[in-house]
Amino acid sequence: MNDTVLLNISIETTPQEIWKVLADEKHFNACFETMKMNCNDWKIGGNITFETPAKNNIEHAIINYFNENERLSYGYKKEEQTNQIEVTFSLKPAGDFTYLTIEGKNFRDEYERSHSEIKWINMMQDIKKYVQKK
Repeated sequence: MNDTVLLNISIETTPQEIWKVLADEKHFNACFETMKMNCNDWKIGGNITFETPAKNNIEHAIINYFNENERLSYGYKKEEQTNQIEVTFSLKPAGDFTYLTIEGKNFRDEYERSHSEIKWINMMQDIKKYVQKK
């Protein structure tokens, strides 16, 4: 099994605008209307919760790396599972564009890997739409 997902997209915006969606509850919650995010402290060791009210579902993550406007990494734990998926968001400016990379590792099985890949592809498209409509 390929246990890594690596996705890239170029978005016509600054790293700061994408970072707002990744690490600011107000922008994240506006971008992703079906999910709400909250973080107790945006630094290494901070706890992030992702709540999907329609599914009555809450999932958790702990920040492993935080470099503002460049990289955010956390261990993500789905509800009622023991393994943590390592998720990293990286931003790299290139002229008028920013490259957003999402990397995921440590999936429980192929289903979890492919499910996460589809979710992250949709997430990247939602971020692109959100930051470019401003």
